[in-house]
Amino acid sequence: MAMKPHGKSIVSSDYDEKVLFLKDLSLGPHEAQLRFRLIHFWEVWNPLKKTLIGMEMLLIDEQGTVIQGFISPGRIEIYLPKMKRGSVYKLDNFYGSRNKSVFRVADHTVTVSFSWNSELTVLLDCPSQFDEDRFRFLSYEEFQANCDLKGDLY
Repeated sequence: MAMKPHGKSIVSSDYDEKVLFLKDLSLGPHEAQLRFRLIHFWEVWNPLKKTLIGMEMLLIDEQGTVIQGFISPGRIEIYLPKMKRGSVYKLDNFYGSRNKSVFRVADHTVTVSFSWNSELTVLLDCPSQFDEDRFRFLSYEEFQANCDLKGDLY
């Protein structure tokens, strides 16, 4: 395994040249590759202005790390036709942006943001195993009872 500066690990394999694990994702542009299962995605709207903010996603990698993803409104039409819940993807060229704690749905403080040169490809024959998901739905009562604890909702 090769090490990047600041102790970040990049995996080299016969399958792909450089794969960055989600746990090692940092702020800023990345030319490395991510491999992940798309758990869920949804549109985010500004309720006051009635405008589309973008597309939010939950992603999980082969190590079981869950992270949030984001596609800006102008890029949604490029990627949405390829997106299917439960499918495994590779993403080349992306940006690590700060995750706002108010809108956070995953523990990681960085969001995978699709940039102008991002390339999303469906992996039909992936040698790595990916968990199906790592989240659960809460009832309103469960959520309300735990929402001010500033911690894990489980």
